[in-house]
Amino acid sequence: MIVSTLRSLALRCPLCGKLELHQISLFELTGYSPVKVNCRCGFTKALVLTKNYKKISIQIPCLLCEEQHLFKYTCRDFVEKPILILRCIETGQELGYVGTDETINRLMKQKQNDLESIFNNFGFDDYFTNPQVMMEVLNHMHQVADESNLFCSCGNSQIDMDVFPEKLELHCPVCRSLHVIYAETYEDLRVVKQARIITLTEKGFTSLDSSKTNPSLHS
Repeated sequence: MIVSTLRSLALRCPLCGKLELHQISLFELTGYSPVKVNCRCGFTKALVLTKNYKKISIQIPCLLCEEQHLFKYTCRDFVEKPILILRCIETGQELGYVGTDETINRLMKQKQNDLESIFNNFGFDDYFTNPQVMMEVLNHMHQVADESNLFCSCGNSQIDMDVFPEKLELHCPVCRSLHVIYAETYEDLRVVKQARIITLTEKGFTSLDSSKTNPSLHS
């Protein structure tokens, strides 16, 4: 029996919400440094690492519980099982999948690859203060990042993001600057959509907050 050394990973991006397909080969896993799985928007969605080609670990940031989840498999399970489901440890929700091309492609056809379906699948209506506003804010953030217009003034373009019920927090891991984007009201959405380029201030704090123009908001 011929066993393929290639596996497909379908992972959702915590930054833009997109579900994308990635291929990874066991030959890429050296055991010395993790293989990074990056979204088209530039966000690192997963780190894949092997230990002596016996154990394979996948570390992914979780949008739902804001923790880093670590999944460990035997090398045999990783290459032979048709599908492995990556679930949030806290909520049990599906975050991604590992498997053969055929299995993953069939699964992805069943999933709606858009932000609205992601919200429905994960029950985000119960999590966000205003799900529709947050959905459109995340969609806009994806566009900004996809156009390479999201970066820090210190020169770093790999921006981390935490998602809260009412806002996004963008962090620069290099200089530790912080940028907050509020996503509670349609006025927040209007302010966000006006921002075609988002630059974090080096070692500083900035925000996109509609309450700056209307003090009655977010009070």
